[in-house]
Amino acid sequence: MLSTYKEKIGIWDWYEEESVISTNDTIKEYVEKLGKNIVVSAIHQTGGRGRRGNKWQEITGNLYFTYTQEAEAQELSKIVCIVGLSLAKAIKQRYKAGDIKIKWPNDVFLNGKKLSGILLENIKDTLWAIGIGVNVEKAPVLEGMPYQATSLKESGLILDRIELLHYYLQQFLSDMQEYRKNGFDKIRREWLDMAKGYKEKIKIKTEREVKEGFFEDIDDNGYLILKTNKGTEKIIAGDLFI
Repeated sequence: MLSTYKEKIGIWDWYEEESVISTNDTIKEYVEKLGKNIVVSAIHQTGGRGRRGNKWQEITGNLYFTYTQEAEAQELSKIVCIVGLSLAKAIKQRYKAGDIKIKWPNDVFLNGKKLSGILLENIKDTLWAIGIGVNVEKAPVLEGMPYQATSLKESGLILDRIELLHYYLQQFLSDMQEYRKNGFDKIRREWLDMAKGYKEKIKIKTEREVKEGFFEDIDDNGYLILKTNKGTEKIIAGDLFI
């Protein structure tokens, strides 16, 4: 059964489900029937997942949604940065939130605790599913992690999950227009202004090893520049720890 059509938000037709296993999986099924420019949200998401196969815990009142975006493979790392930046900006600007940071490449932290999870997956060719979960009402307990989670409500920010959905998509459209028109430079500078661990000693866990060094920069592709005692190197993918 197809989702219930709600309205148009920017370039996307918005549909909402009562309950899904994963909004990323759902949007992959619906693209052929509903068109390429869609966003799917769900009140309940029973089997959400994050990067590297991590599970995203379902809590009623939190925001779960996935939308489509066209992107060439070579620009994907930049799109990943834009997604996290847009979410951080939407929360900070609309709700005057306090200490908002982005943990490379796109996790958003509020007051030192994780607020959201983001997962990009390919649908077909240059069409991507961008899945986002935001702790609006309540934060899950993160076991075995070096940091804790928080929610907007626990941080004193009371809002509706659908209100945040609208604000985020509008901000993402604005940031993508800036990127398409003027390139990545302004986006990169804004991202670094909100980067967690920037110009500090960090650890990066890749699929093969843990690297330690100084968070020097991100380059024009969105890759992290790590300065070590052996020189500098570009990190394309990994988990950052401080």
